[in-house]
Amino acid sequence: MKRLLVPALLTLAACKKEDTTVRQPDYDGKWYIHQIVEKEYTLENGDTAYTHYEVNDYPGTANYLDFRIDRGKGEALQYLENRLDSMSYEALSSVYFRLDSTLCEVTHITDSTFQFHTLIFDNTTIPDRVQVTQHFYVLSR
Repeated sequence: MKRLLVPALLTLAACKKEDTTVRQPDYDGKWYIHQIVEKEYTLENGDTAYTHYEVNDYPGTANYLDFRIDRGKGEALQYLENRLDSMSYEALSSVYFRLDSTLCEVTHITDSTFQFHTLIFDNTTIPDRVQVTQHFYVLSR
């Protein structure tokens, strides 16, 4: 029995998952907002009906999103149209993160460009339908 127990314990110890933070792309720091596309639509039985589609362009460097991340957690400061908003940040995976309670998905990232979108699901506004709101961010350094 001892012969079987020792190798089994060593195998378990070698396979133990490390308790490390989620590895995320390097988007810590200030990013200038160039465009935000807002889409709102409803889903019912697989059909999509768009109710709102708006494109907002932001030339120059007045508007920004500043990620302050430490080990997968932190905050993001958004300065948009002369209004400052602070949101909590949490990395969920290398592609998904959360700003406050909003789920976000990274769609493109390089050293100088960053694109992500938000996913907000609401099934209470219209009975028997799911309302989806997405904001597509186009940013650069």
